[in-house]
Amino acid sequence: MATASIKRHVLPGEEGGDTAWFYRQNAFEQQEIFRQVAFKRRHWPQLADGVWSKRPTYTYPHILLPPGKERLAFYEPVADAILSYLSKGDIALHTEALNLKSSQVACLNFLFPLRQNPSLAKVALRDPLPGVREVTGIEFEYTGPRGATEWLGEPRRGKRGQNRTSIDAAVFWVGRHNRKHATLIEWKYTEHGFGSCSAFHSARGDEKARCESPDVAKDPATGRGCLLTTGGDRKSRRYWEHMAAAGISLSAFSGVHGCPFQGPFYQLMRQFLVAEYLRQSGKADHVDVALIGFARNTALHKIPPRLRPLLPAQGGGIIDAWNAVLESVPPMRHHTVEQLMERVNKSDGVDLGWRNYLRERYDV
Repeated sequence: MATASIKRHVLPGEEGGDTAWFYRQNAFEQQEIFRQVAFKRRHWPQLADGVWSKRPTYTYPHILLPPGKERLAFYEPVADAILSYLSKGDIALHTEALNLKSSQVACLNFLFPLRQNPSLAKVALRDPLPGVREVTGIEFEYTGPRGATEWLGEPRRGKRGQNRTSIDAAVFWVGRHNRKHATLIEWKYTEHGFGSCSAFHSARGDEKARCESPDVAKDPATGRGCLLTTGGDRKSRRYWEHMAAAGISLSAFSGVHGCPFQGPFYQLMRQFLVAEYLRQSGKADHVDVALIGFARNTALHKIPPRLRPLLPAQGGGIIDAWNAVLESVPPMRHHTVEQLMERVNKSDGVDLGWRNYLRERYDV
């Protein structure tokens, strides 16, 4: 049996491979690819280019070469602690973790040291945690309290970070009047959008036509409704049952043609469902959802044409459109990595090795 040939992808100006892939990235992605490749070659000049998890015959300069290189993806002094945490919690390390653009890895590199230092976390996260008095815990790839999986109708064989709605980071904290808070953080790095509905994107043409029906959001779970509710292992979700409780007003989508959850709202909706289950469980008195992303990644906030009717008169981005459909729950808030690091810079007792690592690798 013949061995598949390797297709090498290289940076502009380099020889011996394809460069067209690079120009398909947006400006921020290109900038970060250059940065991560420089970081890799500076620290591990002996490493060859790694393979893309989805195409094992494609190599790229910003991917670490497996096997056993996962540890290199993290800040070295906490790498073992991170991998131990993931292992003990049966948490999936994403298949793209060896890609130096990994959002999961970036989240852990920034926030895991704060998990280890609650006093610093209190200072660094003061913007996303207004009124914080004490940070009591930070969990990664958080799927909610026991019972959340069944409530959402998601597969029991899944686990944190894989085949379930998993929150990048859940911060538990105490605020004013000793109220217990939980802030669910969606962390983004170079992504130019939020996750979309896999059932829609993998469906046949006739099935997709159901998702484009003008009335699908009015009566999704019956008749020719949502693909996620019509049988099969991946299609037993109960999301629609809990929309109203989670503060998501389906009537607000009256100006949207077809299912509004085909694209970025699919991920946001699931985060707000987890938030509602947390409220019902009594684990926290107040639960909200926040986005933390890089200020330079402006593409993340673009809104698909079908969702533009939801924007307020003054305009805005995807978070503004999402907040326009919420009722009686806290709106989603947006903070930047740069804001977080400004707080860190003013703190005492910061690990300067960690701070310099983040500056070198992520330019913050």
